[in-house]
Amino acid sequence: RDGFHFSRPTHQPFMNVNETEGAWNWGNMQSINGTPLIIGDSLYFYASGRRLNKIMWDSYTSTGLATLRRDGFVSMQSGKNEGFLTTEKLFFDGKYLFVNADVRNKKGMLAVEILDENGSPIAGFTKKECVLMKKANSTKQMITWKNNKDLSELAGKNIRLKFYLTNGDLYAFWISPWETGESRGYLSGGGP
Repeated sequence: RDGFHFSRPTHQPFMNVNETEGAWNWGNMQSINGTPLIIGDSLYFYASGRRLNKIMWDSYTSTGLATLRRDGFVSMQSGKNEGFLTTEKLFFDGKYLFVNADVRNKKGMLAVEILDENGSPIAGFTKKECVLMKKANSTKQMITWKNNKDLSELAGKNIRLKFYLTNGDLYAFWISPWETGESRGYLSGGGP
């Protein structure tokens, strides 16, 4: 969640065995490196598996690779009808709002409105003033408003973010002190 806390509400296997005869991962699936590697916008998970074999000492070991979108384990989705999500109260010290989102087609859009701690839109940061994210798929997309490129005037105040989404997925958001978007979070496997 934040580099320190992790929650897994389901215990379905992420990389499971395949008990089909001839499958490379029929049995003994094991993670090779323990944590995913960050490669560009993807997470790489290497695993070993063994094919079913009548000669037990010759187990036909193979290596497999599964990839996931970086920070894309789950998302809030919206179809053709606009959906919205409002955060809990946030307190931050950064300047730039980033999202990891996929807005799938030209009818889709993502907008962000900033609310004060009582839930009222803050002038200059309303949905109407937000520069829409349209037909884009990015793991690090900066969000701006027509007259506000950053959030510096709101730093240190309690706010809420209200996301509006049509035809897309919102995977993650963060506020960074840098225009380049580093989150100050910890990276698995050492990261880049």
